[in-house]
Amino acid sequence: MFYIHLKKVIRFIQIYGVRKTFFKVLGRTLKPFPFFVFFRPNVVRNVGVIGCGQFSFSTVGSVLTGIFGNIFIDCFDVNKDKQMSFSNFYRIKKSSNTSQDLINNPNVEYIYITSNHASHTDYAVSSIFAGKVVYIEKPICVSWSQFQCLITAIEKRDNPVYFGYNRPFSKAVRQLKEFTDKSCSPVTLSCFITGHMMSKNHWYRNPNEGTRICGNVGHWLDLAVHVLSWGKLQNNWALNISYSDMDNPDDDISISMTSSNGDLINIILTSRCEPFEGINETINFQKSNTICKIDDFRNMTIWQEDKLIKKRYWPKDVGHNLSILQPFQNKFSRDHNEVFYSTFLMLHISNMVKNKENHSLFSFEHYKNKFGLL
Repeated sequence: MFYIHLKKVIRFIQIYGVRKTFFKVLGRTLKPFPFFVFFRPNVVRNVGVIGCGQFSFSTVGSVLTGIFGNIFIDCFDVNKDKQMSFSNFYRIKKSSNTSQDLINNPNVEYIYITSNHASHTDYAVSSIFAGKVVYIEKPICVSWSQFQCLITAIEKRDNPVYFGYNRPFSKAVRQLKEFTDKSCSPVTLSCFITGHMMSKNHWYRNPNEGTRICGNVGHWLDLAVHVLSWGKLQNNWALNISYSDMDNPDDDISISMTSSNGDLINIILTSRCEPFEGINETINFQKSNTICKIDDFRNMTIWQEDKLIKKRYWPKDVGHNLSILQPFQNKFSRDHNEVFYSTFLMLHISNMVKNKENHSLFSFEHYKNKFGLL
């Protein structure tokens, strides 16, 4: 077993680099020692975290402390072991007993919400009305009623709100945009994702959590909306879903989307075993004379007629750094409406999966009018 763990650490260093791997390892121990990492002294600490799991510990923590030093001042999690682990490692003198205590903490200016999916909206709405700068990890909601509550809060208050869909922030996607024309010519986008294998009692399986469509597939639906928005996002779509196992409809699933413009989007999520290196994805794209293949956000190849462009990304860049830095470097921040549109699509497909539907028609205009968006 030790050999397997050591091999995984070495492999992760090759993919993510030493620092990110170090945080990943410590985040999984639940008993990390705070003196293992040197944090810069005399740093203004004004960030609170709601949800102290692996993502907040190893990804949010690694990114923010790498740029600013240890700026965490408070944290909360319903799992007190995780909260204590986060609090000890990031040297938080006294963490909050409740989420509302953290939200009301006058020393907390920024709140990162990285809790279970169904709780994101409630925490976000409370944080928005408390006047905080809010970062909501994906998904931003898991139901239509939650979505209504969230946009109402955002419309009533003017404090900044940021969203954690990170693929559009990756260097590969940002560079691909530079090579792609902005015409209305149709797009073909195919995403093949090897995801984590989840047990039947995994918390993602809770019906209230929105299925793996909200938990996982929403990432690539958001990427599709982002890429389509480089030209003109078509209004009407035909959706088709193929299920490999009707008893587990959100696993090993294929989602196909076509527009009257000729756009073709295909997303396959498979999880037949636990991938040793974590989630792996292959993305293929074509628009006009631009053909592109992104291999796990480690390599990208672009063909434009006789032109060949090859890019390599180390450490692996799925966009987490710029996404997490949005509250502090908001020149890269996402357009709210773009994320709202991808959320329309995500919730519509999530309901299809819950009902085990194979076919549906979808209209962005319908949901824009329903929720009063411009």
